[in-house]
Amino acid sequence: MLKKIVIASGKGGTGKTTVATNLARVAPDPVCYVDCDVEEPNGHLFLNPEIAKRIPISVKVPRVDYDLCTFCGKCAEACRYNAIAVLPKSVMVFEELCHSCGGCVLACPESAIREESREIGAVEVGNSAPIGFLREG
Repeated sequence: MLKKIVIASGKGGTGKTTVATNLARVAPDPVCYVDCDVEEPNGHLFLNPEIAKRIPISVKVPRVDYDLCTFCGKCAEACRYNAIAVLPKSVMVFEELCHSCGGCVLACPESAIREESREIGAVEVGNSAPIGFLREG
């Protein structure tokens, strides 16, 4: 029978990683440790896994072709996240604000915007024998 144990808390520094990694060490086989900590996925510091695979995670971000752009501002109008600012002779893209919705691409009447991938992290898969290991790194 598959059993799942989840350690969670909204407050940092409560010992979630310490408890979770120690439970993984003493639990009967098979065990898979999945580090879902958004801010500090650092179970690897305790388990020292051998990473077998790294799967890149990326998002789409807009790129402006200045040979086609007329600086009309339609892309900025379409962006609900204020990730694009159109100036008289340039377009500023704030990648951190972009939600990869593609609205700017659709709104551009000149087809001057295309989307490119930007890597934002990776999923790492490995093991710390006999513990399977998975985390965003």
